[in-house]
Amino acid sequence: MKISYHWLKEYVAFHLSPQELAERLTDVGLVVADVKPVEDDFCLDIEVTSNRPDCLGVIGIAREVAAIVGGNVHFPETNYVLADAGISQTIAVTVDEPILCPRYTARVIRQITIAPSPEWMQKRLRCIGLRPVNNIVDITNYVMMETGQPLHAFDLDKITEQKIVVRKARSGEEIVALNGARRALFHNMLVIADGKKPVAIAGVMGGKETEVSETTRNILLECAQFEPRQVRRTSRELGIVSDSSYRFERGTDYECLDRASQRAARLIKDCSGGEIASDALDIKSGRHETKKITLRVKRLHTVLGTEIKRDLAIDILNKLSFTILNDNEDFIAVEVPGFRSDVYREIDLIEEIARIYGYNKIPVKTSISVRGNTKSKYEVVEDSVRQFFIGLGFYEVKTFSIVDTAPLQSVNLWSDRVGVEIANPLRLEESRLRTSLLPSLIGVKGHNLNHGTEHVRIFEIAKVYLAGDKLPQEKNCLSLLADADFLTIKGVFESLTRHLGIVLSCEWLPFIEPRLFRNERAARIQMGSAPVGYLGEASQELGFKAVSCLAEIDLDLLGEKANFARKYQDLPQYPAVFRDLALLVNEEVTWSSLERCIMNTGVDFLKELKFFDVYRGKQIPAGKKSVAFSLCFQAKDRTLTGEEVDHAQQIIVAALSGTVGAELRKA
Repeated sequence: MKISYHWLKEYVAFHLSPQELAERLTDVGLVVADVKPVEDDFCLDIEVTSNRPDCLGVIGIAREVAAIVGGNVHFPETNYVLADAGISQTIAVTVDEPILCPRYTARVIRQITIAPSPEWMQKRLRCIGLRPVNNIVDITNYVMMETGQPLHAFDLDKITEQKIVVRKARSGEEIVALNGARRALFHNMLVIADGKKPVAIAGVMGGKETEVSETTRNILLECAQFEPRQVRRTSRELGIVSDSSYRFERGTDYECLDRASQRAARLIKDCSGGEIASDALDIKSGRHETKKITLRVKRLHTVLGTEIKRDLAIDILNKLSFTILNDNEDFIAVEVPGFRSDVYREIDLIEEIARIYGYNKIPVKTSISVRGNTKSKYEVVEDSVRQFFIGLGFYEVKTFSIVDTAPLQSVNLWSDRVGVEIANPLRLEESRLRTSLLPSLIGVKGHNLNHGTEHVRIFEIAKVYLAGDKLPQEKNCLSLLADADFLTIKGVFESLTRHLGIVLSCEWLPFIEPRLFRNERAARIQMGSAPVGYLGEASQELGFKAVSCLAEIDLDLLGEKANFARKYQDLPQYPAVFRDLALLVNEEVTWSSLERCIMNTGVDFLKELKFFDVYRGKQIPAGKKSVAFSLCFQAKDRTLTGEEVDHAQQIIVAALSGTVGAELRKA
């Protein structure tokens, strides 16, 4: 934002040199990047942050200077003499999209004379880098730079049917902008149209066909407010950026519209000799409510770490145009001016007081204490899981929480309910919160394949969002994708549970989800009564060349069951005895049921149980399978005898026979 030093002095009295002014503005958060002499003036280049659109006009900067030096802002005159004829006799205005255009004002000015603008105006425009064109164009630019509110002047006689409609663009419409660029318009773009065609891209740029030229005698002066996101989207899609779009994208002051329009009308009458219609059109949608905030004096002192007198705080807020509604020893209630859209919380008022008071006046040594915060159990678990997978050679990825509506993104492993739709998505094709991390990891795998990386080992720790009664339910998940088979990743999961100190055994149940997993090569992992995750080899429909495995784990449940308390155990002094058994069981009998049955026997000295094979062949009857496993027996105080081990083995075989009908397979 470039401003003229002498132009600024017209609105606020101060005795600071350009360099001193630059330093004082920088101190209050408006960093002056450069001060450059231009003719007999100085141009200050101010870096205005996106949250301060009120400072995109000279008057906005004047308010800041007035607060710094303790002066008052002198606003320019806006009164003028009206003609007899009203605007309603000349043109009709309709706003079809009130949400995208909350307020639209229009004035008609007749019998103007197009000529060069006054030298004083040209000088100020040149100082801030604008090229003078003619009196009407220069005035709209001048008022925009003065107030921060963009305006546009149409040649009234070029408007078809003397009608203005604020509407969405229609299919097949196009426009030639003032800069000569021809653009096709789309249905999601807001335009200003006459009776037949668009004559301006709302908030971005006017059209060439209705521009003010040397032959113009009557104009329609537009001053409106447009929804910032709509302007930003349209500007980017069309590749057209202007001083107007820059301001509309950041938000303009609803209350400033008519004053800016009156200011421009006054200058046009003074510089072109026109006649202003006796009334103006001002179309408002809904009610614009002002914001009210209460500031606690004690909170002000606590946050800043120093005591600022209440009267001084009130004085600073007054200078910044905040209206004091009520105040006492403990509270200050204020009304926020319309041009300060960035102020809506108590902490924002504290910041305003602090920057005008002076950060350099706040003592370095304060009563504010900084205390370290211990990590929660979940944070410890997350860090431990992350380091575990990095140690195994996995790469961590981060994907977006908002996804498209592709069938794969509708996969929901954790709930039967449909995903959560976003009411106002930034992109129409991405309108849903993810219910699983796996589709995004599959996309990462595909991206790597397309760029020549065939083998990947990746993981992600992030939230998924499940439908709730009012708000989405957030679940922390761990998701894996690696070029490995089912048993390899199963071993990785089991190692992870041991790493986290989880002693609960898991049951692996068959699971079918053809969009993700191959049939008969996927499982639901049950920990107690709740599913802790899903693991399986990738479906062939995903198009991966190598065998890949996917897994999604409930990290909240893992965190709940994790135990990082480590106890010392003596190394065994006596040898272990191993027995390998092969049992014939029915096909539907799972290893989990066998394992559970063995552990429930409570036999003495059973230290470890390991599954190592399943066999089906000619020697095995139809409907049966052979399950082989190893039993490890060990005592802490002696070497076990063969009789003790045989007795324990007999108890286990008998329990398996009675519970699941297992038979000891003979060689």
